[in-house]
Amino acid sequence: MQSVAQQIKQQVRQCHIDEINDLPAFLAEQTAPIVIKDVCALWPMVKQAKQSNQQALSYLKSLASNSPVRAFSAPAQEQGRYFYNAQMDGFNFSQYVSNLVELLEQLEQVTAIAEPDSYYMGSTACDYCAPDFNRYNPLLVTAHKCLKSLWVGNHSQIAAHYDNADNLACVGAGSREFILFAPEQVDNLYIGPLEFTPAGQAVSLVDFTAPDFERFPRFKQALNSAQIAKLTPGDGIFIPALWWHHVSAQSVFNVLVNYWWRQAADHLANPFDALLHSMLAIKDLPANHKTNWQQLFNHYVFNDNVELGEHTPDNVKGILGKVDELTARKIRQLLLQKLNR
Repeated sequence: MQSVAQQIKQQVRQCHIDEINDLPAFLAEQTAPIVIKDVCALWPMVKQAKQSNQQALSYLKSLASNSPVRAFSAPAQEQGRYFYNAQMDGFNFSQYVSNLVELLEQLEQVTAIAEPDSYYMGSTACDYCAPDFNRYNPLLVTAHKCLKSLWVGNHSQIAAHYDNADNLACVGAGSREFILFAPEQVDNLYIGPLEFTPAGQAVSLVDFTAPDFERFPRFKQALNSAQIAKLTPGDGIFIPALWWHHVSAQSVFNVLVNYWWRQAADHLANPFDALLHSMLAIKDLPANHKTNWQQLFNHYVFNDNVELGEHTPDNVKGILGKVDELTARKIRQLLLQKLNR
């Protein structure tokens, strides 16, 4: 059986960093994934990785702190796939408290093993686990508030998921394969539970190494529009918010740096919270009621061609006006009153 990667023909579009004059402005205009070759090629991290895995590992170790981090390990037979167990009442990996120095020492010990267990530190703030990393390996990606995170490990497979924020993922060491699906493919990806997840985000239940099309027949439709990208040290990929992506690390030592940001004011709420509330309030209504509520959502939320409250005096417009910080507080207060009834 062919893996998902072997069945995808469409490559993610790409450019070279030398073609970009202003990276933050360029990224702000993107609405689809794009690979940026050599976006972080000047990093000392990348230069060491191009010499050898050992030099890359030693370099990162020189910057690592002893602050406790959450680490993960999966037995060799899982082939780095961090996922549910067979019964989906637990997971196929273990979690433990470590620190980046100890994790790097563990990775160093298993580099010579043909089929080692998988060890992994997921999204952890750079400033926390390697305080000087950003100073020596800088990259300006946006004027918005930005979370910069490190991912470190050997071989790993992270199930297809989406992020609420825009994402620039940069390969500091090793190699990464990204398989991407547009947001409209959600019906064809067979998403698992929302509240019980391997790492915080809901994931596709499809095994990308051996897809079961009898169990997941609509996944074939998703594959028709899937895109794939393979990155080496120095490369980055921009993934817009809500694009589904499956990520695999394919070397004995891998480092990924993520930059996450929302193109929105800090006082705006997380849209996922609104999704949860809508499931509570709307999902199980009669079909005609749902259709009518859809019209209201289109009017108040999704139709940018309608100026809400244009016929209303400014002094009584209330939350129909622009959602500034004061209006956001009013909406939160109103929600709390409604939820606490």
